[in-house]
Amino acid sequence: MAVKKIVAVTNCPAGIAHTYMVAEAISEKAKSLGYEVHVETQGASGVEDRLTPEQIKEADYVILALGKGMTDEDKARFNGKKVVELPVSDALKHIETLFDDIDDKAHVFETSGLKLGADQAAVKEGVMSYLMAGVSGALPFVIGGGLMLAIGSLMVQFGMANTALDAAKDIQPSLAWVVSQIGTLGFTFMIPIMGAYIAMAIGDKPAFAPAFIATYLANSPDLLGTETGAGFLGAIILGLSVGYFVKYFKKIRLGKNFQSVLGYLIIPFVTLLVFGLLTYYLIGPFSGWLMQALLTFLQNIPTSMKVIGGFVVGCMLAFDMGGPVNKAAWFFGFSLLSSHVYIWYGIVGVVTLMPPMAAAIACWIRPKLFTQQERAAAPSAMVVGMTVATEPAIPYALAAPVPMIAANVLSGGIAGALSILFNIERTAPGIGIFDPLLGLIHPWYAYYPVLAVGLILNVVFIIWFKSAWVKHEEKKQAQKAA
Repeated sequence: MAVKKIVAVTNCPAGIAHTYMVAEAISEKAKSLGYEVHVETQGASGVEDRLTPEQIKEADYVILALGKGMTDEDKARFNGKKVVELPVSDALKHIETLFDDIDDKAHVFETSGLKLGADQAAVKEGVMSYLMAGVSGALPFVIGGGLMLAIGSLMVQFGMANTALDAAKDIQPSLAWVVSQIGTLGFTFMIPIMGAYIAMAIGDKPAFAPAFIATYLANSPDLLGTETGAGFLGAIILGLSVGYFVKYFKKIRLGKNFQSVLGYLIIPFVTLLVFGLLTYYLIGPFSGWLMQALLTFLQNIPTSMKVIGGFVVGCMLAFDMGGPVNKAAWFFGFSLLSSHVYIWYGIVGVVTLMPPMAAAIACWIRPKLFTQQERAAAPSAMVVGMTVATEPAIPYALAAPVPMIAANVLSGGIAGALSILFNIERTAPGIGIFDPLLGLIHPWYAYYPVLAVGLILNVVFIIWFKSAWVKHEEKKQAQKAA
């Protein structure tokens, strides 16, 4: 009997945790069934283990576990193949049954239709999916820029000069100043890139350049004559508007003489003309006013309300561990970085570490509450959790959703409130627990105690809630047996 051959592609909005966890899960499950498997990951580092034309041609089935969709051009590789497409989070949850009745789940992909089956809308469509595509594009700019700014700041703190360039006085810049300026460029381009990737997620490549330029314009107060730039609100408005404009523009049929230049010449030019003028006269000033109003509100709300907001954001971050609620709270904090508002992203630096680390510690303290598989995964959950990837906590939550999610949410909310109370700021994404050492979290002396309190509470709640849950389940099983 011939060995069944599987190829798969995995991606997720941030391109960090789900992408690789699902790739590993698919690979291990397929191999356990005796299948030949090849998995392509589209993560933060780009495309790795790219599927070859031969692998795709020989494959019996294609699995697309997607969190941010794929371009039409990328999907075209699988024309005529039997394809199973599902959200990346579902692939992780249902990995044990993913290959059951796979022929019934699969649909033959036709390039002209650009539809892969019933799950297509769940993966590709949705505003949050588009926004997270924007975040995925902006992340490298913020991470690189944030680390450069941190290095520049450390150089000054260690006594190096911070001399700016002054060509008129023939003053050459110092190294620390140059490093900081390079880092600043990362934050300068963060928002235009976000707008461009949002647009491209909807309208594909022709939407990228118009959205980038229009969003850059909206964030240029000197050009617009506004008090402030449009910030992430401008990126959202322009990214979505340009994306949908291009999406429907592409449906126009101009005849074979002009159709070939539609995508790379006509659409980008017309879109830039329309949205360039709209941005200058309308969208830019309006978005700038809206952004200024939001920043003024966030700066002037009383501390008590900020603490309540911190509790809510912390609860959201801990609720579904990389799911839509988590991503909404994460996006809010991340998007404010370009406006130099760092306290809401400070909550992310605390709360997102807690669920996987707490699950691992609880495993070691009360191993009888967890299965052998969960105990074996504890070291990995601890290490990965320390680097701000909440997803390793998902298997623990799936096994006992009520106690685990309740423990995570309650402790996450408390930690979020404490983070606001102690004014913890995170200036850029980094590597989790080590961020204060890199100069990305301030004040460091408040960060670690708040994290420790949140982590201790999370572990206590897990043991407390899960012990009660296990007793309840045992009692229910005993009643059924009787």
